Amino acid sequence: MKCDNSMCDSLKMRVNSIRQKYGEILTLEEVAELFKYKTVDAVRKAHSRGSLPVPLHRFPKKAGYFARADEAAESIEMMHLSKSV
Repeated sequence: MKCDNSMCDSLKMRVNSIRQKYGEILTLEEVAELFKYKTVDAVRKAHSRGSLPVPLHRFPKKAGYFARADEAAESIEMMHLSKSV
């Protein structure tokens, strides 16, 4: 995401906040909490439909899907920017 200084500062603060609370990698439960989905199944369904606002990743030797903190923060920042336009 290309950003000006104030937007970059906002994104950095959001990334740091997410990393403090969840760490670098978010589980599906944490994705559900962060993006206000009612259940993990709702997150899975949104992912399978292509409507989840953050990409999910699989990691070798780890079961399930995960989201990266920086991608989650960027997604939230984009939502915030689209609201203010």
